[in-house]
Amino acid sequence: MNAKLGPSREHGQDPSPPTRRVIDVVELLVRASAAPLTLAEICRELGISRSTGHAILATLCACDWVVRDPLSGRYALGSGFPHMPRINPAMSQMLRDPLRQLCAELGMAVCISEINGGHIAVIDSLAPDGAQPLVQAGQRLPFVAPFGREFVAWTPTADTQEWLDAAGPVNDVYRARMPKVLNEIQRRGYGIERLSDPLLKVYAALVALEGGNAPDPVAVRLAGAVADLTIVDFLPGELAQIEQCALATISAPIFDRHREVVMTVSAQPYRQLTLEEVQRIGYHVCAFAENASSLVAEQVDDSGETVVNRTR
Repeated sequence: MNAKLGPSREHGQDPSPPTRRVIDVVELLVRASAAPLTLAEICRELGISRSTGHAILATLCACDWVVRDPLSGRYALGSGFPHMPRINPAMSQMLRDPLRQLCAELGMAVCISEINGGHIAVIDSLAPDGAQPLVQAGQRLPFVAPFGREFVAWTPTADTQEWLDAAGPVNDVYRARMPKVLNEIQRRGYGIERLSDPLLKVYAALVALEGGNAPDPVAVRLAGAVADLTIVDFLPGELAQIEQCALATISAPIFDRHREVVMTVSAQPYRQLTLEEVQRIGYHVCAFAENASSLVAEQVDDSGETVVNRTR
């Protein structure tokens, strides 16, 4: 999160100011990928005229680098935009063996996810004995509430509110509950996803829909439906009843050296567990996340920046 709008740096005398403006538009949309922007917002942030902004965006849309939502009029990165992987390949490989060890320790499927282009993307997934995990590498969900709680529980209030609002209208009980859930995830160190029939159906539909670089509007509304149809996570007073609920995932955040969440690690029980089992799994995923955070923090490029791309 923490995406700052506007040009990412001060520019000197550019050889081609028109080209610079195109780059500025692309960079702005990359930084604002979790919240697509209107033409007016883009022009205001970059200090360009409406006609210039429209001409640039029309060209980018024609190349599929950018898409325009016909209902909201907002612009986001399109399927033709070339994406570099956010996680350095060496870093992904570095976490492979620890992930395999976590899988063996827990005796269940595990995965690592990141935020990329407004999606929660699974970048690695393993299951015991070489079995096929239910949540596989490459699968994506829209990064809107209630999905991705472990990414936002440690973020500023404004970023959390943006994530909450992205799902659209939801019931008042859910809206009152979510700040308490995020506080509890931060206190506990990990999030717990309840397994329910609505969640399974919505998840299957979301995986089928999430094929482009920009979140599908229908997928975003489906994600919001989870908030209306399910109870999200567990508050302290509810843990006594945890054995009555099947659980989908138990997830912990992985931080970079700036203490921003760049990945999450998840165990995938997909069954009922005792409170003691939940706490044991939570301990192991948090230990993995702490070790992974140390590894991420050590990986910096020549400029001193973390090799994990923090662009949302």
